Amino acid sequence: MQKLLLTVSTARRSFTTAKTGPLHVYAAKVKQGAFREDKHQWTTVERLQSLHDTLVVHPPPAIVPVDYEDSDPKGPHRVGLEKMDDEANVFKTLYGFLSGNTRKQKKRQQESQIVPAEMYGPKGLYLHGDVGTGKTMTMDLFYHSLGIPRKRRVHFHAFMLDVHRRVHQLREERHVNYDPIPPIAQELANNAWVLCFDELQVTDIADAMLLRRLFSELYARGVVTVVTSNRPPEELYKNGLQRKSFLPTIELLKSRNIVHPLDSGIDYRQQARGAEQVFFHPLNAETSASIDSIWASITKGKEGKSSTTLSATTNDGTPITVSPRTMTFLGRTLTIPETCERSAKASFKLLCGSPHSAADFLQLASHFDTLILTDVPKMSLTQRNEARRFITLIDALYENKAKMYMSSETEASLLLVGDQDDTTSSSGAKKERDLTPADRQLMDDLKLELSHLTSSIFTGSEEAFAFQRAVSRLVEMQGSNWGTRV
Repeated sequence: MQKLLLTVSTARRSFTTAKTGPLHVYAAKVKQGAFREDKHQWTTVERLQSLHDTLVVHPPPAIVPVDYEDSDPKGPHRVGLEKMDDEANVFKTLYGFLSGNTRKQKKRQQESQIVPAEMYGPKGLYLHGDVGTGKTMTMDLFYHSLGIPRKRRVHFHAFMLDVHRRVHQLREERHVNYDPIPPIAQELANNAWVLCFDELQVTDIADAMLLRRLFSELYARGVVTVVTSNRPPEELYKNGLQRKSFLPTIELLKSRNIVHPLDSGIDYRQQARGAEQVFFHPLNAETSASIDSIWASITKGKEGKSSTTLSATTNDGTPITVSPRTMTFLGRTLTIPETCERSAKASFKLLCGSPHSAADFLQLASHFDTLILTDVPKMSLTQRNEARRFITLIDALYENKAKMYMSSETEASLLLVGDQDDTTSSSGAKKERDLTPADRQLMDDLKLELSHLTSSIFTGSEEAFAFQRAVSRLVEMQGSNWGTRV
């Protein structure tokens, strides 16, 4: 305790000399009363200040033109490439499927090359801790106070979608027939050599497969990362398929980042002041009336069937239209039945009961500032697909500071039923007799055995973990000042 108090005292003294950077901003906000003083956050911001001071004087890596015509895998893009482990056959197979590699092309993979130490940038920072303790807030202070041009702050979900989009673009538009990760890493490094990832989590086997290669290539090009996560590196992709092959990624993250815990034991989202009622339960006539009243207020009292376009006007005479809206992106479409300017109303069944991806929800959040989500049911492990989509939807809305109103069967913290259902064993593994056709198809595609039924892809443990974060975010989103950034 004495050592910790000394650290806090040191951070306060550092403020007298740190006129720029996250420590300066944090101390000022504590003094103003905007932030509550927290000794754990002090030590975290002090680490971020140290990284800030290092980066502002560190020469950025050179911008290197990417030669997309060079299909020779012996070229410079192979720097930092490591062989895949022999037991990672499922990763190899899936990677080939996603990237378009044929077996003949896979045989052209090169031996690993040692990356010169001088090519690496300074070590970054990996912040982990419970939900609501200030990880994202402190990282944002660092990002916004870092005065360099080539930087990027992005939710990790959105980042991986961008990477998959770039892979697809290289394959389909440029007809690249070699490993696309090195040129993509160079593109990313040219754009930003400091990458701030919010909410890093790995639940998808395709992402797990790509990350080792991607991070290796990024770090080899001098990229520095600042990461927030609810889990320490050792627990990433916990119980995931072929996790042994993911372990080198964990070691890579640990070697290129200082791992720092931020666990104050306080969920500041739960302490939101001036909260207004935006979530209504249970699903009854009273709740429906409350939701209808909110939508009527948003649309200036003009309501009607979703198939009908209704017109109204604002105070200055500007027309307001209540109508369906269809968004098109990456060859996909998403139709919202009721929209009004930058507000939308949709049912849980439409958004989470249908096969929509994180890309769909990110587009939704970018098009609308307010979403009314209706008829959210309780979800058990038998509805894990719906639970995953609901969590992803909340993440997208939260990341874009969108306002959300919701009608649900029960309060938010009880929407995901934690009790086991009769399709799982006492160990959490799904029973063989209760495998769905989709489960069996997945096992066939990935050449999985029954022993893999304990994986989080079948047990739903990842959903339960992520749902804790989603509930904390829902609480924060009830605050009357929600929507204003630090």
